[in-house]
Amino acid sequence: MKKTLWGVLALSVLAAAAPFAALLLPAPRPLPEPTAAPAEDAVPLPTSQPLPTAPPAGAADAGKALTLYDAAAGEEITVSVAEFLIGAAASELPPDWPDDAIRAQMVASHSYALSLGEEPFQVNSALCAGWTSAGVLRARWGEDFSRRYARLQELAREVADALLCYDGAPAAACYHSISAGHTEASQNVWLTALPYLQGVESPWDANVADYEVSVTYSLPQMTAMLQSLGLTPEGEPAGWFGAPQWDDAGYVAQMEVCGTAFTGTRLRSAFSLRSASFTVAYGEGQFTLTTRGYGHGVGLSQYGAKAMAEGGAGWQEILTYYFPGCTVVQGA
Repeated sequence: MKKTLWGVLALSVLAAAAPFAALLLPAPRPLPEPTAAPAEDAVPLPTSQPLPTAPPAGAADAGKALTLYDAAAGEEITVSVAEFLIGAAASELPPDWPDDAIRAQMVASHSYALSLGEEPFQVNSALCAGWTSAGVLRARWGEDFSRRYARLQELAREVADALLCYDGAPAAACYHSISAGHTEASQNVWLTALPYLQGVESPWDANVADYEVSVTYSLPQMTAMLQSLGLTPEGEPAGWFGAPQWDDAGYVAQMEVCGTAFTGTRLRSAFSLRSASFTVAYGEGQFTLTTRGYGHGVGLSQYGAKAMAEGGAGWQEILTYYFPGCTVVQGA
């Protein structure tokens, strides 16, 4: 789950079914969301992931060391493929998840990092955001470190030469924790349409304990947040929010607030929500915002991958399901 806002600056125009879209994205590119490492049995944290500024030209070298920008160190670092796969998986998933869910995550992280081309993959090792080091994991896992690290080493060895590719190049295989029941199209989050990021059904997500979560805000709290959006709330609070317009994946495409239209992703950020699939209700002097899913919703649903693995699906099947049109290339 963690990276920045994507921008495609020199790509040819395409429709949702074409390889890439030539739509500019906002800059600069922020660091991954600064959230603390989760408890070992907790829902994986959301990862903010941008599209690469330019797709890599052709096949990439799966064995090449990776360059990361570590916000904790304040500098770029270079890590081996094995170090990267272990640190990425340990940051994204609880250590007791099924082998094939972890393998799928490793390959997705590796492919995404290579899809950035010459841009470093942005992480925060101290927060286990995107990637972390063996030293951080040793402190985090304590006496379980040797056993857990050895397992991840073996899984990494099995998929170190594997990449998820589209049209011969590493795919921007982004990921999130829990979808709203259907994964989101990339252009609804980052404006750029990629053919393998148009969304698929992910029914397993609705069975996750934290699939639906509500948060309440008092009238003064909501007033302050709306003012931060440049609004001046007036009239009855029950009328401040209009009915949501939903997109095909079940996320808020647009909602009127105090007479001004906002995208769901903008409101998610403004209200610090778990996802852009949400409803708003007012009663007894407070607003209740109920979300479904966790994260941006694009690409691999980590809980969907877990359920598929528990149902017997292999990591290759998981990846090609969540990224239609992509192929797994291994040992090339």
